[in-house]
Amino acid sequence: MLRFLLLLAALAALAGFATRPGVDDAETAMREQVLLAVANQELRGKSTAEQAALLACRLDPTSCYDLIRSGIDITFEARLVYARVDLEGFGKSATCYGLFTRFFCPGGLRDA
Repeated sequence: MLRFLLLLAALAALAGFATRPGVDDAETAMREQVLLAVANQELRGKSTAEQAALLACRLDPTSCYDLIRSGIDITFEARLVYARVDLEGFGKSATCYGLFTRFFCPGGLRDA
């Protein structure tokens, strides 16, 4: 039984290593999340400047993402079976972990 559990743990570690997301995967995941957040923002209750910025972002998402991305610092660390990504910018920070081709951000965004 112990051998079976050790073999299972070794296979899980090997699968984690083989499917650990890379830097490009982290950038892609961040881009998706930023664009999704912009698309889901309500215009109601925002100032005129905020409404204009949201509309501009919706009209040209690529330029909007490039502008937002320039204000975010990313630190990527490839660990043995997972990746760690630290994000900081615009007064917020997050720590995310990549494992089995997905990223998870326990705690989400918090004030920096």
